[in-house]
Amino acid sequence: MRSSTRYLSALIVLALGLLSLVPPATAQPKIPSGSASRPIVHGRDAGVARREATSFETFGRRPASKGHALGGGSTSATPLAPQAASGFNGLADPFSAPSDTTGARGDDFIVAAVNTLVSVYDLSSTQVVAPIRLDALHPDSSGRFAFDPKVVYDQYEDTFVLVYLIQQDQPRRSRIFTVAIPNATADDPNTWCAISFPGDALPGGPATWADYPGLGYNDTRVTITTNEFEFPRSTGSFRSSQVMTIDKAGLYDCGQPAPVATVFAGKATRDDLGSQAFTLRPAETVGSSPGAQLLTSFTSVQGRGDYLTLWRIQPTAAGFALKKASGATGKVSLPPFGTQQGGGLNAANGWWDAGDTRLINAFYDADRNELFTAHTVFKDFKPDTQTGGYAEAANRWYEIDPANKLRNSVIARKGTIGEPEVDVGWPSVATDSSGVLFVTYNRASEPRNEFLSAWVSTIQPGSTGDTELLLHAGAATYNAGPGIERWGDFTAVNRDPDSPQNVATFNQYAQSTVQWRQFISLVTDN
Repeated sequence: MRSSTRYLSALIVLALGLLSLVPPATAQPKIPSGSASRPIVHGRDAGVARREATSFETFGRRPASKGHALGGGSTSATPLAPQAASGFNGLADPFSAPSDTTGARGDDFIVAAVNTLVSVYDLSSTQVVAPIRLDALHPDSSGRFAFDPKVVYDQYEDTFVLVYLIQQDQPRRSRIFTVAIPNATADDPNTWCAISFPGDALPGGPATWADYPGLGYNDTRVTITTNEFEFPRSTGSFRSSQVMTIDKAGLYDCGQPAPVATVFAGKATRDDLGSQAFTLRPAETVGSSPGAQLLTSFTSVQGRGDYLTLWRIQPTAAGFALKKASGATGKVSLPPFGTQQGGGLNAANGWWDAGDTRLINAFYDADRNELFTAHTVFKDFKPDTQTGGYAEAANRWYEIDPANKLRNSVIARKGTIGEPEVDVGWPSVATDSSGVLFVTYNRASEPRNEFLSAWVSTIQPGSTGDTELLLHAGAATYNAGPGIERWGDFTAVNRDPDSPQNVATFNQYAQSTVQWRQFISLVTDN
């Protein structure tokens, strides 16, 4: 448990209603694990059916040749130290919190986005497209509240894909926007192709609005996932997850007929154990002939029966089908708030929201048949120097090895990134061409005198141990508003298509007391 003073301060902050909620809303404060009164994440886990730990079957058992049993220690592989090949400051927006930082590196350009803006850089870090507001990218979003950008680079088609959302309570309106940015002409916005889709594609029932998108692709399709909430934005309850998969042809070329999306929602996005999925994450795919689009989600049953679900969109004679199978992860608890230098513990302000058990992204290496994902969890590392102890926010990552029959898939590896009296959060994942897993995330600590900073860890194939690298240190105690500091809600990482032994990371650090700054890095483990 955290020190009693720190825990009491959190309850006081919550009771006084001082938590600053800047749309789109994220999780409410998290009481450290072990408290019977620990709340469910407001608006995120709400409405998700719960099941007992004994009420489901797991994925099939891992083949003996794969390595250690689930939860075992690392192999004898000697980890290499990750190295930053380059790095530069990206976007900043003094009017938005959190940053929602995202981006991707292509063959010739880098596309970066934050909460309200998108920009393009060349590979030498020169900005070649000045920041453009998201709401200016399509007539249907003009002048409306645009939020939650996500960017990926589709190396199969040499095209960046940007997704963002709009929402209005009056009139009730929700739209999903895609912007295809050709790599060859990324520096010319006139060549970009912007398309709009309904945010609520499920017929019948109350109207919903789309939130917290996931963005993935394979060799033929782009897949977008959203959490669907009822109106109004401030109080609407969670209804279901939505999965929208789209053929690339019309999506990438506005000269062709507009594409028709295949949509799954409502009962179709209940997992094989009967629970409504929450925060489904479609995989960003690399490798030859990946075939079906893979996705994953995490479900908490508030016990040792917590589980991941592997989903697959596959063609059938009648169209596309969404298949699923679930496997146990062991107990996962919501992370506590993080501390930072100059804030937290006994301070009135300065704690930061390190995230929750939502998955940030998924990454599928088709050549190795390995699917990775990660989230933030509670972990009590030792030893403690603080009176009363110190429970950490940590990163948990997973490797899932899909099988032709999904129920025969295995959770091949899992690992936890963190240290005593240090808090980390908002992890995203990708591998390099050697199969090394890269996890980029944020880190801070009051006992260690660390401001909110950008970090990356690498995990060697077959191992669970990680090696950390500081990408950019924070410069000040981040205190942009009263109560718990909004931080996140995304980070991003992708394999460099030109030099696949490298990955590009998109993260952030505390530049001043009221300002975050995006930081873009190229990192190698060779």
